[in-house]
Amino acid sequence: MKRRDSFEALKEFEAEIGYSFDNLSLLQEARIQASNKRTAFFGDAVLDFIVSEFLFKNFAELEQGQLTNLKSHLVCDEKLEKIVKKNEWDEYLIVEKGISGKSKKMNSTFLEAVVGAVYLDGGLQSTEDFVCRFIVNRREAEKSMKSLISPKVKLYEFCQQHYTGFRPESFLVSEEGPPHDKTFVMGYILPKAITGLKTDITGEGTGKTKSDAETQAADKINRRLIRIGIMERE
Repeated sequence: MKRRDSFEALKEFEAEIGYSFDNLSLLQEARIQASNKRTAFFGDAVLDFIVSEFLFKNFAELEQGQLTNLKSHLVCDEKLEKIVKKNEWDEYLIVEKGISGKSKKMNSTFLEAVVGAVYLDGGLQSTEDFVCRFIVNRREAEKSMKSLISPKVKLYEFCQQHYTGFRPESFLVSEEGPPHDKTFVMGYILPKAITGLKTDITGEGTGKTKSDAETQAADKINRRLIRIGIMERE
């Protein structure tokens, strides 16, 4: 078994990420946990730009807030670590002596450092090729987008598809507290006359705003619809 800090291992890692470095020391620095944070700082900014541009060009229907949420979901530490683990690149991360394991943050920082190293060595096009090959593509973005759809939107779309002419409307159940610090309880109801079920499907949610309470209430109804097999699980 070859040493992971050897030149052979470095070239092997270079081949796995699909980019040939003119300056291999940049990739080597990205691999060293004790010294890769500066390159990771830069790589994080580059990754943010590339993913922002990708989403802007490919998802014209999304508003600013939706684009921001989707981008954050695609490049969060959990996502970056999964990419590192999936490709077994964590084997190439060299950690300081005395550290027994590699944390989620170490792995995500490692990948950000690799992005930074590719940019510093080969420029924007090479980095875009790397990012679109391993980190973000349209299929992955669409999958993530579905998981971020508001429960209210999901409920509305479901009703439009299954119960023609019916649009669920929220209603105020109660509100408590002084004007500057109210707590709202909001509800939704799917009447049995609409669904054809034996009972109404109801859901209530609590929040500091009506919108937050509505979201919670809609989520409860969606979960109920999934449990009884009417709504598909994403």
